[in-house]
Amino acid sequence: MNYTEARKYIQEKEKLGSVMGLDSIRELLKRMGNPEKNTPAVHIAGTNGKGSIMAYVEETFVKTGMTVGRYISPTIYDYRERWRKNKEWASEEDVARAITAVSKRVDAMVADGLPSPTAFEIETAVAFWLFDDWKCDIMLIECGMGGRMDATNVLEGDVLNVLAPISMDHMSILGKTLEDITREKLGIVRDKTVLVTAPQEDEVMREIMKYAVEHKVKVVQADTEELIVNEESYHSASFTYKGEDYDISMGGKYQIENAITAIEVLKYFKDVCEDYIYMGLLTTVWDGRFSVVHKDPMVIIDGAHNEKAWISLRASLEKYFTNERFIFIMGVFRDKEYPKMIETLSPLIEKVYTVASDNPRSIPAEELASIFEESGVKAAPIDTVEHAIETAMEEAEENKAIVKQAERKKTGDLLGKADKIVICGTLSITGDALRYFKN
Repeated sequence: MNYTEARKYIQEKEKLGSVMGLDSIRELLKRMGNPEKNTPAVHIAGTNGKGSIMAYVEETFVKTGMTVGRYISPTIYDYRERWRKNKEWASEEDVARAITAVSKRVDAMVADGLPSPTAFEIETAVAFWLFDDWKCDIMLIECGMGGRMDATNVLEGDVLNVLAPISMDHMSILGKTLEDITREKLGIVRDKTVLVTAPQEDEVMREIMKYAVEHKVKVVQADTEELIVNEESYHSASFTYKGEDYDISMGGKYQIENAITAIEVLKYFKDVCEDYIYMGLLTTVWDGRFSVVHKDPMVIIDGAHNEKAWISLRASLEKYFTNERFIFIMGVFRDKEYPKMIETLSPLIEKVYTVASDNPRSIPAEELASIFEESGVKAAPIDTVEHAIETAMEEAEENKAIVKQAERKKTGDLLGKADKIVICGTLSITGDALRYFKN
């Protein structure tokens, strides 16, 4: 297959949807010679922050001279972004070779009367095939959803387990309570291994410690009591952790906790010295996580798409832009807790432009605008993200001019004259926005 044919092959497999369980992926990997066993791994589960934590780890490992493979989903810019070698996307040729190799085993499974692996299972197998082919020194593997039944949960042996912050999300699949969801995420942790965890809610931490005792797991928790924040802004932060000074080049209150989690991961590897950790954290960039993509007017893109993330986004906005209100561009999936999104963010919204992605789970823009209006928030539906951005930027410029004129005259009510824009709600919407500004 060439790259175009490989993409069509995956698109056909996407029609199979998601199938929970590990039998299919294990059979597929067995027929491939189990490439997942050939490379040490860092395996991360969690609700928010997986991407940022692994970005810090990836950047640092690359600086040490290691060959680093990383598997992520979903992606923002391009399909090939799922598989990275030293921060570079897999080439079209590499993806085509890998999918061709994996598809032969998939076809053999079907010919033997077995169910076909799903698209995600095939992509996961492709990751292990590529990392083995690239002769990676280490692979960074992110769970797609949950943990216990996620297709990535086939790693054995030389694996460091990591838990990003866990919160309420995908409740219809993972469970109705934090405890239920935590138990699903803990499914990646094997007996007598090491688990590094981000700071967690009390209910989550209790489940982690209970699991650790039952399965003889050593738990290393990023400790906020050992953290001193020295300086913080919307684009960077300086902090001291366990007596060492660090700087990061990403904004958002949550990024400091992601960074100290990454530090604990990196310290597990004895060959990674403190200088590499410092430089790795300093130079890490991860798009779509409180990213300032335009400065005049200011546009912030944040991947917040569940309750905990919306709370964190509000906290960051209130900290960095005290007493300001914002123009929002938002889209959301129907299976998300969007009433809590509206409740959380409404106090900061002067006006919201609602949009919908092509995903069938998206709430139509007109319907979402009506929901906001019923909650007392001024809202208007827009047909595309691009159109919403252009409209919001024009409004922000007009508001900025009004504010300046009122300031000069020392008169006028400035409330509700927002000159900053926030884009959030789903990764598909923020992805469209990031691509718009990249172009």
